[in-house]
Amino acid sequence: MANYPLNRTKSGSDYLIAHSSGYSDECAERICDLHLRSELLKCEDGKVHAVYRLHAYKPHTIEDALKYDIYCPQCKTHIMKQIGGCRSSHV
Repeated sequence: MANYPLNRTKSGSDYLIAHSSGYSDECAERICDLHLRSELLKCEDGKVHAVYRLHAYKPHTIEDALKYDIYCPQCKTHIMKQIGGCRSSHV
């Protein structure tokens, strides 16, 4: 799937905006402090939805991850909400 490096909208801000990239999963994990990875999720009704999982280079707690306000990579106007828990300390 696609990887989207995240940058702060202002220095010291917790608002993050995603940028399109051609990074492979391995490259994004190695060079991006924070990035989103798109995933496909099949719901109970049979529909498939694109979702994004936050990945971090440095370990994060759940509180660290929840402080970010991340703009949708597609529309860049709506702030996304968390729908799942952490898989590891790297979110």
